[in-house]
Amino acid sequence: MPRKAGNIYRGWKKNRGKALTSTKMVMVILILAFRLSILLLLLLAAGRVVVAAEPDASPPGTEAAALLRLKASFKDPTNALEAWSPLLPPAPCNASRPWPGVQCFKGSLIGLRLVHLNLSGAFDFAALANLPGLHSINLRRNAFAGPLPASLATVRSLRALYLSHNGFTGPIPGDVFANMRWLKKLYLDNNDLSGPLPAAAIAGAPRLIELHLDHNKIEGAVPELLPKSLRLFNVSHNRLTGVLPRAVATRFNESAFAGNPALCGAPGSDAKACAPVAAPVAAVAAPAPLSMPPMTAADYFAVEEETSIVVVIGIILLVIALVSGAMVLMLQQDEQRNSAPPPAYYDAPVASGGIAPKPAVTAAPRTSGVAMETGGSSRGGSSSQGSTRGGAVGKRMDEFVLMSKSSGEFGLQDMMKASAEVLGNGTLGSAYKAAMRNGITVAVKRMRDMNRVGREEFENHLRVLGELRHPNLLAPLGYHYRKEEKLIVSELMPRGSLLYVLHGDQSPNRVVLDWPTRLRIALGVARGMAYLHEKLGMPAMRFVSMDGADFDAPPPPPPHGNLKSGNILLDANLEPHIVDYGFFPLVNAPQAPQALFAFRSPEAVAALQQQQRVPVSARSDVYCFGVVLLELITGRFPSQYLINARGGTDVVHWAAAAVTEGSEHEVVDPVIAAAGGGSAVQLVRIAIECTDPAPESRPNMAEVARMVEEVASASGAS
Repeated sequence: MPRKAGNIYRGWKKNRGKALTSTKMVMVILILAFRLSILLLLLLAAGRVVVAAEPDASPPGTEAAALLRLKASFKDPTNALEAWSPLLPPAPCNASRPWPGVQCFKGSLIGLRLVHLNLSGAFDFAALANLPGLHSINLRRNAFAGPLPASLATVRSLRALYLSHNGFTGPIPGDVFANMRWLKKLYLDNNDLSGPLPAAAIAGAPRLIELHLDHNKIEGAVPELLPKSLRLFNVSHNRLTGVLPRAVATRFNESAFAGNPALCGAPGSDAKACAPVAAPVAAVAAPAPLSMPPMTAADYFAVEEETSIVVVIGIILLVIALVSGAMVLMLQQDEQRNSAPPPAYYDAPVASGGIAPKPAVTAAPRTSGVAMETGGSSRGGSSSQGSTRGGAVGKRMDEFVLMSKSSGEFGLQDMMKASAEVLGNGTLGSAYKAAMRNGITVAVKRMRDMNRVGREEFENHLRVLGELRHPNLLAPLGYHYRKEEKLIVSELMPRGSLLYVLHGDQSPNRVVLDWPTRLRIALGVARGMAYLHEKLGMPAMRFVSMDGADFDAPPPPPPHGNLKSGNILLDANLEPHIVDYGFFPLVNAPQAPQALFAFRSPEAVAALQQQQRVPVSARSDVYCFGVVLLELITGRFPSQYLINARGGTDVVHWAAAAVTEGSEHEVVDPVIAAAGGGSAVQLVRIAIECTDPAPESRPNMAEVARMVEEVASASGAS
């Protein structure tokens, strides 16, 4: 080695040794930061254990005594709670045999779900006052009546309270909001409550997120001041009067105020309601802050719970800061070492016959045109080989993956040479009819907004979808992947979509769906969706499955995510086939709210308006099925399908009002009214259950399929 080059090499090696020493120091810092974070987390966990040993988690004996006292306060005509007994088992949250209607976590009672049990009498909430871990009570669809119990305000640990569809009367007591400081969800809809709203108490509720008071007899004005945390607010179908405050009207959907004829500014209100309002309404003074009662064990439990979350977040941020600082130091050292090529490139002579360093090669940009480069065999796929000519770098040919030969064997080149006909444009892409020269005709959908995952994840997901087998699901035949473009090929359905048959076909020879056909379509879609939820559904990562307790873990994605009449295709026999299912994990997150119909569910709309995390889940699919069911029964185009345009019929609110008034037959399409009769009315009621504003109150897809099966069996349909 020449002398000069040798000196440079030794200097470079010395500097490299210093750099390695600095790297070791950085690694020591990282290890110390990691161990410190582990130590802090262990200390926090130890503190939680000490807290858990205190009265926050009630002993099983206390829980059992509380539930037995509670049971004695109301009537249970069907003996649904017969197992609530001090004899067997000894504790409500017994692991092998828990008491019915209880919801537990780690052996402790956190919720009660006593839904549709025909319970009546006086519900003694005071019996539960000493259970600080109780977060949720659900008493929907029972027969409780009379004023709301005064003991309600004693259960101060509640996060969620569901009293919908009972017979409660009288005014809403303000101390419910004043004492229950941790309450986030309150459902009092579909009762007979009257009197004015406790405006000051509602405005002072610090954590209220959802308040449902619709379908009652509430009078007076809509409060001008509502909690900033409130995301869902519904006072429709009451007897409200006065002027709807502009600040409130702009925060919530206009349907939240419908059905109040004397409320000026509400949709459908009487024109006379605004006539007496000649002068601007004086600003209402802000309510004085409510004096909070002394904290109880439940309040201390909640404070400790939220404080622990803050501590954990602080520890995580500290670790991130330490790691980020260490990474910056490492990057600076790397930049110093690599700011120039190795010294030998400057001073070391190149030996005779040596190979000079290769210059960097810049890849040519790919075209974004419609036409795609193809090559190789046209049967079963395309070759990925390229060629080099005249020094040019060869381009990789794109492939087509044929997943099923049920419609024949073909490749990408066959489709590119086929005669094409546009079938329609949807939120996820455009569909084409491709008639190939070899006699095979398929439907090709060019997907957009699907760059959420890479090639491997995309192909693995399509492989899972291709393995699903059900007579009412249209499985993909194959796919073509490219970063800028993705094609999904499926069998062609000759009748087109249910949307087109119901609303779009105006030809003289159009198909008019009679009652047996509509019932068969409803049954097929319900069966296909139940199968889809069984195969693609995932268990919810939360203590209670969507029905009360308030936890932050997001629900799993909806198995379909985009169910609507446009994604239900009909074959020659008018049998339904569901398409575009399972794409939720593939769609780009920013485009998902516009592309997927699951985001039109009430819970998603409210979250999007408040710029909160969107809680779409399997229950959002159930809502979408309810809209399809109402579309089938009413024959109306749902306004829910529209994003910004006005038009169509709000089939959900129209049918819900009819069910409340007992006039369901009025919403049934006249074409099927005579033949459908009571069966059509039953399907309307099922659809209203599916479109309940509260996701936790909707049945799951298996229950929906069972209910539709019962209607079909009673009608003599298979």
